Amino acid sequence: MEFQTETPLLQRPVCPVHLGFYMTPMTGRLRVAGTVELGGTSAGPNPCQFELLDRGVRQYFPKLDHASAKWLGFRPSLPDSRPVIGRSRNSKNVIFAFGHGHLGLTLAAITSRLVASLINGDTDPLTTGFTPDRFPS
Repeated sequence: MEFQTETPLLQRPVCPVHLGFYMTPMTGRLRVAGTVELGGTSAGPNPCQFELLDRGVRQYFPKLDHASAKWLGFRPSLPDSRPVIGRSRNSKNVIFAFGHGHLGLTLAAITSRLVASLINGDTDPLTTGFTPDRFPS
């Protein structure tokens, strides 16, 4: 959601962790976003998500006008919420390392170590729960 503002309400992005969203200052507006709902790509916007964001931002800025824009975006996710790290069943020269959800940058260092271990021929016990063969072909 976005709210028009004459002056910036914040100097940097802020996340009230207990509410689970971010408030980001933009030129002439405040963007409020960050909730996740697993609804499928054919599902439309859920009004409850917008209401949740609206109630949350008003705890900090109660005098905001109505939202000037609302939207949703689709983010791919895996059914078990775990990344895929391991060799392809079709080509042993291909190593997958994807599906970290919102934590890709946070998990980049350990993922690169696991991939390097696989390249070197080691079997790292950490990768067993993340192999691509856990999904049916």
